[in-house]
Amino acid sequence: MEAILLQLGLDRSFFALFGVFAVLFVVISNVYFKPFLKLFEYRDRRTVQDREAAEKLMAHADAKFEDYRKRLSEERAAALKSFEMVMSEAKKEEAAIISNARGEAKKITQDAADSVSKQREQLGKQLQADVENLAKSISETLLARK
Repeated sequence: MEAILLQLGLDRSFFALFGVFAVLFVVISNVYFKPFLKLFEYRDRRTVQDREAAEKLMAHADAKFEDYRKRLSEERAAALKSFEMVMSEAKKEEAAIISNARGEAKKITQDAADSVSKQREQLGKQLQADVENLAKSISETLLARK
């Protein structure tokens, strides 16, 4: 075996260096590599957990937003229905007021027409009487001249 090692150019110092390397590797592995790998695992686990928590929160927020939109839609529909009811009541009240106003206007117009008609009759009678008196007066004046 020594012949093979000499042929490869390896002597006993190679084994000493290999031993030192193995011991240093074990020491450095326990002191540096394992804690560093644990840190990577911790970061990875923390990142995954935070991502999952964020996804859960986003799902919860989306559900709340959908509930909000649904409730907003329902409230808008209720407000629209209430508005339409108030408008229909207002239109009914408006129609009643207009109907009453038209009735009163018709009554006033009818009363005015009746009053004008009575006044016309009275003026006609008075004019008839005045015409008769004027005719008598004119005929007396004409007869008295002759």
